[in-house]
Amino acid sequence: MFGIIYTVVFSATKPVGGVLFGIAFWSGARSINNKPVRDYMIISAVGMMMLFSSNQVSALVAAPYPPFGLATISFLALSSYLIFVGVYASAISFSEDTELRKSIRKYALTESKLLDSIGSAQMEQQIQRRVIDLTRQNKDRFSNETGVEPSLGENEVKEYLSEVIEEVRREKMQKDDK
Repeated sequence: MFGIIYTVVFSATKPVGGVLFGIAFWSGARSINNKPVRDYMIISAVGMMMLFSSNQVSALVAAPYPPFGLATISFLALSSYLIFVGVYASAISFSEDTELRKSIRKYALTESKLLDSIGSAQMEQQIQRRVIDLTRQNKDRFSNETGVEPSLGENEVKEYLSEVIEEVRREKMQKDDK
């Protein structure tokens, strides 16, 4: 009786740990607003739960209780794949967003020099159209190269571009004041 209770109690620690890791990924996914990244994090959470639940077979080879055996070891490859895909795709999506933001900032800074001599409203609209076109081209290129959909949408790009333009204006005003 002691052996059965001992095995059941200590064999439950790994699945409980996996559930806790899965909950950590899941709660992290709930706090992210970008749908693709949130989905990738949920995939990682499910994979984490499955991995810790199926990775305990080596300790239970000699004990017939609980009957995990072949059923759990068959989920080991699937859970490892889910973790890999979830973490890899979310990392790729974040890095693409960073590169996209850098290219938006660089383009807006180079084009903002023309804002001095030309009407600013018309020039801002032209910059916005060009940046959105470049964003679409880069988004398609990133999707084709990596197979992962970037998490920045057109509205987020417009918001970020307006923030960059405001920052350029503030920097210019500070230079003019000096």
